[in-house]
Amino acid sequence: MLGAFIQLFLFGCARDRAQVQYKKDAEIPAWISPQPLSAIVVYDSWSGNTQLIAESMAEAISCPAIPLNDIDDYPVSDYDLLMIGSPVHSGMPTDRIKDFLNGLETPHRTAVFVTFGAPFFGPFAAEKCLNGMEKRLRGTCIGRFKCHGFHQILGTYPTHPDEKDRADAARFATGLITRCKKTASIGGMNSAIIL
Repeated sequence: MLGAFIQLFLFGCARDRAQVQYKKDAEIPAWISPQPLSAIVVYDSWSGNTQLIAESMAEAISCPAIPLNDIDDYPVSDYDLLMIGSPVHSGMPTDRIKDFLNGLETPHRTAVFVTFGAPFFGPFAAEKCLNGMEKRLRGTCIGRFKCHGFHQILGTYPTHPDEKDRADAARFATGLITRCKKTASIGGMNSAIIL
């Protein structure tokens, strides 16, 4: 009985797979040209979970995945789409990601993603983190992604991010690019087309 309770507490409602969400009402500015669309993935990673997801996204759309330490070499304002990733810590992104977001000039279009390893309340903490990141992006966010990552202290989700998580991340990034291109090719419309 105790074993069943521990299993439910640790993994109960947190067994969901990676979750992708696109903003149906996100405005895509008219300046975006159908091709080429430039994108960059910027991330902070403590244990490598967020890095794996960032690299999967970048590889899928042939763009750079840059750790926050190296971001000074990349003028992020030059990119049409900025994807920002962080591990979740107590429902918040890392302090370095918060500082980056606070110092960011209003970007063109953005997306946010997180990895989380906390059991039970992890998905809720991830949502809180995504909400906080999105708020700092001043209405430019067109999508969000979250998935499990191995928690080094608790030892939860030791196989994550797994191949399915990485494939979901790649599809998420591809979907963002597709939405931006489809909207831009329509011309005068200012809202994202959800496929």
